[in-house]
Amino acid sequence: MGINFKESKASLEQANKIAQDLERLLKQQEALISGTKAAASHAKESQVLLELAKLPVDRLKDATEETVRIETLRKYGFQNVASIYNSSAIQLERIPGITLSAAQSLKALADQMYQAVAQSISYGIDIDDLTQADTDLIENLQGLDLLKAVTKNSTSKMKPIAQTLRNSLTQTQPLNSRFRWLFTGSEKKERALNALQEITYLVGEPTTIALVEVARLGLDTLEKKSLQPVEEFKKRSSDYYAILEEVTNVRPNTAANRHFNQELLDKIQAQELDTSTIKATLRQYQTFGGKFALTQNRVIIGDEMGLGKTLQAISAIAHRSSLGANRFLVVCPASVITNWTREVDARSELPIIKIHGEDHKASLHRWVEASGIGITTYDTLKSFEISDEQIAGLGVDTVIVDEAHYIKNISTGRTRTIARWLDRSPNVIFLTGTPLENRVEEFIALATLLDSKMGNELSRVALAAGPESFRRTVAPIYLRRNTEEVQKELPELIEVVEYCTWEGVDKQKYIDAVASGNFMAMRRAAFSAQPNMIPSKLERLLELVEESFESGQKVIVFSYFRSIIEQVMQALGERAIGPITGSVSSTQRQNIVDEFQNSPTPLVLVGQIQAAGTGLNIQAASVVILCEPQIKPSLEVQAIARAHRMGQVRKVQVHRLILPESVDEHMLTMLAYKQSEFDDYARDSDLANQAPGAKNASDESMAKVIVMEERKRLGINESDLEVHITDEEEEN
Repeated sequence: MGINFKESKASLEQANKIAQDLERLLKQQEALISGTKAAASHAKESQVLLELAKLPVDRLKDATEETVRIETLRKYGFQNVASIYNSSAIQLERIPGITLSAAQSLKALADQMYQAVAQSISYGIDIDDLTQADTDLIENLQGLDLLKAVTKNSTSKMKPIAQTLRNSLTQTQPLNSRFRWLFTGSEKKERALNALQEITYLVGEPTTIALVEVARLGLDTLEKKSLQPVEEFKKRSSDYYAILEEVTNVRPNTAANRHFNQELLDKIQAQELDTSTIKATLRQYQTFGGKFALTQNRVIIGDEMGLGKTLQAISAIAHRSSLGANRFLVVCPASVITNWTREVDARSELPIIKIHGEDHKASLHRWVEASGIGITTYDTLKSFEISDEQIAGLGVDTVIVDEAHYIKNISTGRTRTIARWLDRSPNVIFLTGTPLENRVEEFIALATLLDSKMGNELSRVALAAGPESFRRTVAPIYLRRNTEEVQKELPELIEVVEYCTWEGVDKQKYIDAVASGNFMAMRRAAFSAQPNMIPSKLERLLELVEESFESGQKVIVFSYFRSIIEQVMQALGERAIGPITGSVSSTQRQNIVDEFQNSPTPLVLVGQIQAAGTGLNIQAASVVILCEPQIKPSLEVQAIARAHRMGQVRKVQVHRLILPESVDEHMLTMLAYKQSEFDDYARDSDLANQAPGAKNASDESMAKVIVMEERKRLGINESDLEVHITDEEEEN
């Protein structure tokens, strides 16, 4: 057999170069993974030692039945558990009165306490106090993030190709020269020719060609990576933390629902989730949420605000798209339609058609003809001129309903309209961070829309069997996780009540509002100024803004009332951006947020809490100011979650401006009560028939109680005047 040694040598050199490039990339990836693990371990060790330093040495007595000579340890400078942990048994034995056996016991106790603390805390990066370990970690995570974006998780396919090429190349040594070939035995010659044939096939295989191109692009990207990893982390910390979770193999409680039985958990865990078209790294709890939706088909994902419910829903429909489904419908409030469009575009490769605005009929026609993800609003959906038969004919695979509590009232036209689509789609995902605001019937209404049989069963259970039975019954369709369970790295949330004074306030306006039963005027009165004076609340707000700007922090100011928003905007002048109110379109809202987020200098974003407090991601802000308490806890919680959410890298400070001896204090009490009821019955997927007194605790009754209490305090005649809690001019 004639051999073209020149061609063989060229093929072998090409194969060697390919193997080298694949191996270089894999080696760099492994180095980044090892560096990430080492930096994370070192950084967490520092945090654990800080916690141990807070534990007085006395705590060692609580951990053992043996005698511990606490006073002796203190006398020789061992004041806390960290000091014991950082010492060796030999060093401890040198203390007069401490035997080697006692020293070894002390050291073992400190080591055990270290492990206990290490398991109880989760590592988070304090962006305002970075250690070298933090910086090393961020740099390694940046490299892994860049590799992930370029390779799209294809490195696992590179390793077997590199190994096969390398093994085959070792068999082809005789082909390196004619002289060597002459003195090679027939068996080795045959192996060399077979290896050459395998190499030739593998090098020309389309998958290999694509992977080599990706590997070389990855190497080039790493070489030219940004020199500002910390700035990148600030912008994309949620992606970095997701990679950290993946690399360190942390296993948080992804289900966070003790009422899931093992069979259901096993079924969800076994479900595949194809994320090849997702342009993001999912957290493990998000992966679980996507699998939950795929497994159970018609579900409520009620995760706390800021945990990425949108991405979980997108991941589910991306998987269904990979299996051949091609038509999906997203229904959401107008305030978040732009956010939805951006999220789907930024996080996936799925085609989008926005069906909203003046051209919505043309967009609807395009979606009907071309399929894809149709994104529309509740009100626009009502204007679709489409029959039940046509809806069925469209074959919509999945309907996603965002802020699903908007359809908790089954008797409304909005709910009846959406029910037509839900009844004709095999898969439904309800997203809501507030599945239960006042009573369990609201939750049952949502469950009934998903599954009428389930709704009927829940109604009976709620009335007869109590909360435990209810929770077990609802588990197959309801998933809720709370921030502290699955995002332990989220920076601290600090809430401060700022007690102001009546100085500068036109108190007579408040008294008149109480006398006339005008609840909304009572709430606004703290910002009504005496001539040539600044109300105390506004003065404190300006001070907080000034303090925030001095430390380089951006601020969000929320109020329910337009008049207060205008007053704040005027007082802040060029330092303010906005306002975001109910009359501002979703596109304008997003543009305002973008300008705020991208500003290199601190600004104040001013917004009406009903409009700016939902559906927007504003992690650039780390200070939130609430001008007055709200009637529903969910309004405040949602507003705070605009800043304190996945992607936030700084501690978030919330300042509540409160006027003593006024409606504010009564509302704080009511808020605390309502929040307590929510925590008891819904926060952990724990729903019950009703919270004591909460079933009838309407906004109207709350307002009436507060007005009556204030009349009594101010000595105003308690005649049965009508209480006004609506204020059309302010609300819209």
